[in-house]
Amino acid sequence: MTATINFEREYKQKHFAFPEINFQDFEEIQDLRIRKDIAKKNKIVSTDTYNRTMTHLKWEEKKNTMETYTMTLRKSPNGLYNVVYGIKKIIDDILLMPITQNELDFARDFYANQKNAWGNSYFDKAMWQKVIDENNGFLPLSVRAVEDGTVMKAGEPIMSISGPAELAAVFEPLFLRVFYQTIVATDIHEIVSFIWEGRIVEFGKRAAINEEAHIDAIEALYVWGWLKFTSNDTAVLALSKVLSAGTTAHRYLAAYDTEDEAFDNAIEKMDRVALLVDLVDSIRWIDKIIELKKKYRFTNKVINMRLDSWDLLEQAIYALKQQKENGFLDPNKDKIVIADISSKEKIFEIETKIRETGFDPEKFIVYGLGGLLVTKNKTRDEVSAGYKLTKEWEIYTGKLSNDPIKEAIPGDLNVEIRTDARYIVQDRTMKFGERLLKPIYEKWEIFDKNIVANIEKARTRVNETMKYINLATKRDEETNRIREEVKARFMRA
Repeated sequence: MTATINFEREYKQKHFAFPEINFQDFEEIQDLRIRKDIAKKNKIVSTDTYNRTMTHLKWEEKKNTMETYTMTLRKSPNGLYNVVYGIKKIIDDILLMPITQNELDFARDFYANQKNAWGNSYFDKAMWQKVIDENNGFLPLSVRAVEDGTVMKAGEPIMSISGPAELAAVFEPLFLRVFYQTIVATDIHEIVSFIWEGRIVEFGKRAAINEEAHIDAIEALYVWGWLKFTSNDTAVLALSKVLSAGTTAHRYLAAYDTEDEAFDNAIEKMDRVALLVDLVDSIRWIDKIIELKKKYRFTNKVINMRLDSWDLLEQAIYALKQQKENGFLDPNKDKIVIADISSKEKIFEIETKIRETGFDPEKFIVYGLGGLLVTKNKTRDEVSAGYKLTKEWEIYTGKLSNDPIKEAIPGDLNVEIRTDARYIVQDRTMKFGERLLKPIYEKWEIFDKNIVANIEKARTRVNETMKYINLATKRDEETNRIREEVKARFMRA
């Protein structure tokens, strides 16, 4: 165990910390992969020009002001709730490793180079030097957030970060990326709540933007989708929570002179096989698989079929009727995998229509889903993620938009569950129920690191918090008073 702990420590230092390289030597590197890897590890440059510009514009006395920023998901994919997931990973990525003097010197030279090239070179070296000199490179922030797996309603705050002015603001682009795993977890929660668990195999590796995003997606799918199988072997190795699974595909079938030859060979070599039916004529090949079921029924072979294109509902109903006519109604041997579905609504339609036809989809239908789970409608806009200044010292502030969805509620906020409602409250006020935003980082300590066991905790958290989702969201009297005060102050300006 000690050897493993030492390995983890050494690995983090080697692979996550910024390497000992100066900007001049970096510029000599020609391998683009290495340049990308090094660039991503410099936390000081892991911001954007918007934030650097605002740091530059602030008066000197405001740069050390204690500010509080609130992150809110102002919409949800289903219009009801979000399963928040991914905050721990983002906090670890940003705050776990200290900023080094070499990292700062590199950033200084990079921005000087931008100035020479007429790029945006605004850079507050003194702000970062203070972090190194006074905090050994750890950011002097306080972070409260909902636990991964917490079910939240749109418009409720999910994270609050306080600290010296721009240090609390600078990582806004990274914090907002919680949207991705949250949307994945929310979509799968909605689907599984309708079809029940254990009926989805994830085939989205080809649709994913990159490998890391796909592994993140599978992790989020596991948290509430209770995902059991994926075709991504890398994710299976990394997460140790899901199993690998796959089916025959077009290139296998197309490699044989006839589909019959391909089918027979697959069945002979595999104990369990899902045969694809759409190389030429889906209906005709469903009939062929029925004949193969007859041929091999009294062996230990399990022969399922996979529907992949054209009218999937029509094919599924036809296949179920043919299986029933031939007595193939064993849920363990007669599954039908429906793949290439482009919307949640289509899944709900298939489930409903199959039940109306007299079959139980929970027994016979499995969904092989790819892009629908990991890429479709997986943008920040889907949840309208916002990260806004809501308090400066003891002065409350916020964006009070004409669009109520875009409004940033002033204050240092939390969400409290009471018997009658979910209340958005000021964190300093007396508690009357469970508060959902909990401390996760204080100055230089992360209280609950992103470890494998937390995936199971997140699964439990979904169930714990889902039971409160039907309560209305309200603001307590103090929060309403503060909002009106802020509005009146800005209206006087």
